[in-house]
Amino acid sequence: MGMRVARRSAESGFETVVFEEHGSIGSPMQCAGLVSTRVVEMTGTESVFMKAGAATVHAPNGKELRLDAGETRAVLLDRKRFDMEMAERAIERGAHLELGCSVRDVRRKGEKMAVRYRRGGENQDIDAKVVIGADGPGSAVRRSAGLGRPREVLSSIQALVAHETEEIHIYLGNHKAPGFFLWEVPHPEGTLVGLASEQGSIYGILKKHLEKRGWSGRMIGLYAGTIPLGLLDESVDAGLMLVGDAACQVKPLSGGGLYTGLLSADLCSKTLIEALEKGDVSKESLNEYHRAWRDEIGGEISKGLWMRKIYKTFSDKQLDELIHTLNNEKVMGVIRDKGDIDYPSHLAGPVIKAAPKLLKFSGPLIKGLF
Repeated sequence: MGMRVARRSAESGFETVVFEEHGSIGSPMQCAGLVSTRVVEMTGTESVFMKAGAATVHAPNGKELRLDAGETRAVLLDRKRFDMEMAERAIERGAHLELGCSVRDVRRKGEKMAVRYRRGGENQDIDAKVVIGADGPGSAVRRSAGLGRPREVLSSIQALVAHETEEIHIYLGNHKAPGFFLWEVPHPEGTLVGLASEQGSIYGILKKHLEKRGWSGRMIGLYAGTIPLGLLDESVDAGLMLVGDAACQVKPLSGGGLYTGLLSADLCSKTLIEALEKGDVSKESLNEYHRAWRDEIGGEISKGLWMRKIYKTFSDKQLDELIHTLNNEKVMGVIRDKGDIDYPSHLAGPVIKAAPKLLKFSGPLIKGLF
């Protein structure tokens, strides 16, 4: 998301420096790369390697629910290539990229921001009019500014295995991924198998799943990370703005953050450029961005958090019953017509109407959504 803001800032004529913690763009792997077609429309990316219109959900008891939109609703990105595209576009517009530099601290220094970063084992300093914290779930920028912390942080792990596939599989259940889910999605080099959870040994769970699939000896990469969930009460301060995972702009039900992050990056860019042009980077001025992204996606994130809260209370037996109840043609028709991975709350009312039996699961959910 930082590259998106950097591109907008640089092309508007402002000197822009991007500090990238890692030595290369796109490494380590950040996510599975499954996104809605909105992301392609927003970015014009050429990193799409597969279209997706279907997925299979596996209940804890092994029963399957086939979700098929009958058309392309999502795509799979080569995430490394996507990140490189974003960096190249920012550089082409005039942004200066510094690799292998991690921001350690940000503080107010008169009318400017003092940024301390680490390069090659040494701390260095630079001054800036505005700092954009796009430094991920554990954001040093957010921590320095005291802008709160995620409500919940999930540990995640992904294995890249040498197995070609065009299928997407989602596994539910406390034995697979307590409080979340396990996924298998296509990747340009094979299949990404991953899970996220707030409890248990996720590596141990992943290892068992790979053994069951016969893939334990075919692992060619292993990647770990965290997913921040929640809604920050503040995402700006004087001379400082947060975007992407640093601002917890993440969908609570899927852990995805590309669409929400890109949308927020554009809103951040708009406020940033207007503030710089006016010469007013006060908290009051930059807070227009906070209001804008909360108005745009805050409601959906809030509903997703409530839906997740209810989901976490389900036992495996209840999940089995839920999948069984959803598995009828009327409900599948609603999902085909209205399914949207960026706005899953839009499905709640129509699906409950199509399958009233779901009311036994959704009393607290309806209260939270409506």
